[in-house]
Amino acid sequence: MSIAMFNAISGLTNYQKALDVVSNNIANMSTPGFKRSFISFKEMVYHTLQGASQPSANLGGTNPVQLGLGATIGSIGTQYTQGTLETTGRATDLAITGDGFFMLGAGNDRFYTRNGSFSIDVNGNLVSSNGYYVQGWAASNGEVNSTGEPANLKIPIGSDSIAKPTTKVSFSGNLDASQDVYNAGPPATGGIYTAESEVYDSLGRAHTMSITYQKVAGPSSTESQWDWTATIDGTAAGTGSLVYDDQGNFDAAQSTANPTLTFSPGDGAEDMSVALDFSTSTQKATKGEYSLIASGQDGFKAGSLESFTVDQTGKIIGSYSNGMTQTIGQVALASFVNPEGLEKGDSGILRATANSGAPQIGTAGTGARGTMNSGTLEMSNVDLSTEFTRMIIAQRAFQANSKVISVMDEVMQEMANLKR
Repeated sequence: MSIAMFNAISGLTNYQKALDVVSNNIANMSTPGFKRSFISFKEMVYHTLQGASQPSANLGGTNPVQLGLGATIGSIGTQYTQGTLETTGRATDLAITGDGFFMLGAGNDRFYTRNGSFSIDVNGNLVSSNGYYVQGWAASNGEVNSTGEPANLKIPIGSDSIAKPTTKVSFSGNLDASQDVYNAGPPATGGIYTAESEVYDSLGRAHTMSITYQKVAGPSSTESQWDWTATIDGTAAGTGSLVYDDQGNFDAAQSTANPTLTFSPGDGAEDMSVALDFSTSTQKATKGEYSLIASGQDGFKAGSLESFTVDQTGKIIGSYSNGMTQTIGQVALASFVNPEGLEKGDSGILRATANSGAPQIGTAGTGARGTMNSGTLEMSNVDLSTEFTRMIIAQRAFQANSKVISVMDEVMQEMANLKR
């Protein structure tokens, strides 16, 4: 008779565990990246009272007679469905839409998580709430090589950017066709015009580029020519000529081919070589107005990192005080063949196991990895209605097993009273 009581005890134990699972889900309903757990049971061993028999010429076969000896926990699994996204406005908060896990490092150990509540420590490291380093790839000159092994990511707010020397200056606008050929005089007459703009050396220092345009006799009666002389910080840097046809369009074939300025800034900076592009300039009659200006150049001065954003592929785009933007790194993601095989730890971290498979590392939006969202957090996927339903089922099952124990107690009491 004790079998029924022991079966009921196993039921009590199991449904107590079921309530433990439900209570943990409810406790973490507001934990970012939390994935709800679920429990399933399985039968324990069976006591065979009579084995099966084979049919014979005179009798049919019989089935085995077995008595169950209770239940036990079959598994406690994790449901990796997508949680809702909540906007936080913090650039360091990241969420994954789809599959994949953030990678965290602590020494030689590597962990995984869906909780993207990150921050920046005093050394500029991107870290999780428990201080583990977020893994990814640093950029070199704005380019990320994501084929290498991920390492600790840094976002050095306030650090200097790498200055870029000017290598090309583009010009746009017009030279006045109504001007006569320049005559030095005295008095000076005719077309002459000087314009200034800034260029930058390899250390990010600004230098003044000054170009003087003088109208001269054209190579033919249907063309006009302007000679130019350039200086950088007052030092001669180059000369050349601009030729325009009878429609006022730039004639590259007649003009100085591939004009380039050269300058030695000194003080540790590299020598400069600046290509000039006049291809979009024109010569129209504008009544003495000159508007040929440097419309663009590819250099920039040094600037400090002020802010950053993270795009859907996990690239960290820095914004600098000099108005430039540049990729400074990329967050790595990992996917697993069997994510339910991951082992849970504290603070929402997960560890790879023999049954999860090795991590498949890559960037967001590739392979089986989802996309990334900056300024948001993925909330838990706990559904209260489901948890309350599971709670009721566990409660009723617990009560039923308790009732079995009460009944068995009464039966055993009656057996004890038989001797009276």
